[in-house]
Amino acid sequence: MNKIIVIVLLSFAVVTNSYAAVWVKLQDNKDSKLMLDKQSVLEVDKLKRAWIKIVYKTPQTNIEVAEKTYNLSKLLWFFDCASQKSATSQVFQYSDDELIFSAAVDSKAAKFIEPIPETDIDIAMRYVCGIRDSALPTAEKATPAPAKSIAEKIEKKEVIKAKPEVKTEPVKPALSKPEISKALVAAAEKSDKIVIKPIEIHKMEKGSAKVHWSYEGKEGPEFWGKLNPEFSTCELGRNQSPINIDKTLDATLNPLKTFQRFPANDILNNGHTIQVNFKQGNILVLDSVLYQMKQVHFHSPSENTIHGKSYPLEAHFVHADVNGNLTVLAVMFEEGKANDALGRLWQQMPSLVDAPSPIKSRVLPSELIPPDNSYFRFGGSLTTPPCTEGVNWILMKTPMTASAAQIEAFRNVVQHQNNRPVQALNSRFVVE
Repeated sequence: MNKIIVIVLLSFAVVTNSYAAVWVKLQDNKDSKLMLDKQSVLEVDKLKRAWIKIVYKTPQTNIEVAEKTYNLSKLLWFFDCASQKSATSQVFQYSDDELIFSAAVDSKAAKFIEPIPETDIDIAMRYVCGIRDSALPTAEKATPAPAKSIAEKIEKKEVIKAKPEVKTEPVKPALSKPEISKALVAAAEKSDKIVIKPIEIHKMEKGSAKVHWSYEGKEGPEFWGKLNPEFSTCELGRNQSPINIDKTLDATLNPLKTFQRFPANDILNNGHTIQVNFKQGNILVLDSVLYQMKQVHFHSPSENTIHGKSYPLEAHFVHADVNGNLTVLAVMFEEGKANDALGRLWQQMPSLVDAPSPIKSRVLPSELIPPDNSYFRFGGSLTTPPCTEGVNWILMKTPMTASAAQIEAFRNVVQHQNNRPVQALNSRFVVE
């Protein structure tokens, strides 16, 4: 985000596209139409570049200015065909013919990453990289580039399969896309490749012996820091989670910006909790940084408490940015009306450990998060070993409800309480 220079000059767009464009349609689905300007395909410093136009069939929300919407994007994409990576250099968003947002980063400073298969940028890369190098003009000689190979297949509307990717699930083009600026799509794609080991792995290796931790006995929370040197922060850390929220500081907190359009993918019993993994694309924006939602897991009773009150269930939505920094959005559940989304998830809740089950029903994260966006904010840590600090915590003030049967069903599968006791606040402040 800090590398992106916001541009407000309409003339820049006009000058950049001063020649007669020749638009080739690469994809047309229920969400959008993807086109590429053949005249713009050039070879620049061993990279290939092209201008892209995306026409949206429903208005999109600008992530920087929520009240602005757009239905057309023009983007300058660069491609490193040898390594199959791409980057966004310039983006312009229009509401009909009116420019409402523009941003740019020098191509030499842009981050090149591997696109998610079958996304717009992947389709464009396969088109551009399918053109022979000998047929491409250089930046100094911009002549029309003949389309060949894969490019010809796209023009003839032949099906091109994405290259296989081991043990990952690509985002399908039929799904609705999150309403995010194309200038930030690279950040969202890269964050999907982050592995959050403290949450997903519940045992670590120490020599030939396996180091287990639990919520009870000699491997319980009070002993975590001594089980493994990598767990020492659990004992020595000064900013540990969870906490009891009592005294707070009044502050003008920015409204939460979230885009929650992608459903749950699978559900897993990892031996400590029930974890639901989501398809890539759900975004939380905090302090102008994009965090990608990775998974949600549950604790019963709640780990955090509010004015000493514990809740029967707490959900932790784990988000990560491109550098692996974490933000956890926490939601309390009180006993009451059954939660329909929980009901659909619990129908597929596995009793076997480490045996993920695909989610057959469509469950969106927004169904598990209250519509009231008021929240507490504080700094903390992971609540499981290795208790890594530096985690942003967002605790929603308004609880959701779950029926007594739903809460009991969770406890029956997990078979033990899975909440770490509250930790000392020390010198931290909680703001609201």
